[in-house]
Amino acid sequence: MNNLYRQRLSSHLKEMFKYLRLVFNDHFVFALLIFIGGLGYAYSNGLKELQPNLWWAKPVIVVVLLLVLQLGRFATLFQDADVVFLLPKEAEVRQYLRGARTYSEGLAVVYELFGMFVLLPFVQVTDAMSVFDLALIAVAQLLMKDSLFSLAIIRRFQVKAAWLKESFWFKWAVPLVILLVSVYGLPVIGTVLALVLAVSLRVADRRYDAVPFDWWQAITLENNRMMGVYRFFNLFTNVPMLKGVAKRRHYLDWLLNIVKITPRNTYLYLYSHGIVRSGEFSGLYTRLTILGMILLYFVRGTWLPVALAVLFLYLIGFQLIPFYWQFDDIVFTHLYPIAEKQRVNSFRRLMFSLTGITACLFLVMVVIANQDWQVGLIALVVEGVEVVLMVQYYLPLRLKKKK
Repeated sequence: MNNLYRQRLSSHLKEMFKYLRLVFNDHFVFALLIFIGGLGYAYSNGLKELQPNLWWAKPVIVVVLLLVLQLGRFATLFQDADVVFLLPKEAEVRQYLRGARTYSEGLAVVYELFGMFVLLPFVQVTDAMSVFDLALIAVAQLLMKDSLFSLAIIRRFQVKAAWLKESFWFKWAVPLVILLVSVYGLPVIGTVLALVLAVSLRVADRRYDAVPFDWWQAITLENNRMMGVYRFFNLFTNVPMLKGVAKRRHYLDWLLNIVKITPRNTYLYLYSHGIVRSGEFSGLYTRLTILGMILLYFVRGTWLPVALAVLFLYLIGFQLIPFYWQFDDIVFTHLYPIAEKQRVNSFRRLMFSLTGITACLFLVMVVIANQDWQVGLIALVVEGVEVVLMVQYYLPLRLKKKK
């Protein structure tokens, strides 16, 4: 069973790296570096304006640590067929879970330490606590994360104790109490409480060795975890594991009615209905637009938000280009007595509308974030030029190259 988990982990990491290469392409890495640099610069400037002994410093520390504690889930890598093929090996499932726990806790330690690293300057500037106290809280944080993994293992067995399956208390309520004791009281006491919690759940976990393993529950939890991972990758690229479902959105019918049903608009009608009702491309467009708006809200400056808006506009346009061939597998589209040039023009009109809407939304966020109409005017001009260049020149070149 140990070898099985290692094999699955190797395949899983290869799959993740494949998607990461698609996500972190040159354009996205450049945009990410700009965003991280801008965020770090804003964080540094914000720290300079803070004063020691702020009343809200400790509540912020508690909330941040509680949220960071939720990062990193238990990765069992179970598959649907395991309920049949691994059932004879149920007695050895503990060995498999041991490997899963080692991998999951390793990632969790990275998340927790990174959160502490980011929080350290804030703690020092506000003088909320000493570095030694923060180190004790970091130990308590790791112990609480260990407790959550023990609870995750218990939930995958057929346990009758309802209180052990109640995730809210162990994931939110109990850690909140321990963090409040650590931040507002003595960090040593909070660390001791976290140690007691970790040991108690470890002991409770070992008590259920003879309890049957709940395969369906374990597989369902793992499938839900992987769906979350695939949805993240689907923000930037197509993921075969996520099957798009066509769905009529009645609240957008007024937009579709703008397209007149004429022979000239045959492909425009098809593309506009397809993009609205396609869960894959409409979701990709919506999520990237919202993500860009959120990032622009936190970025300040004259040229930095403009550069970020330009990069996200390009990223959205680039990701929508494959929609041009969305209906090529439908034989009836090849029977349309319509020239290819008219099809290209229809797709260009669609792209102009989508990127134009996104550019307007980005412009609004830039103005709100900077409170400066000069920056907004620069963003308006630059985004307008980019939309025209991308739709009129870049898009036709990409379509010809693909042929």
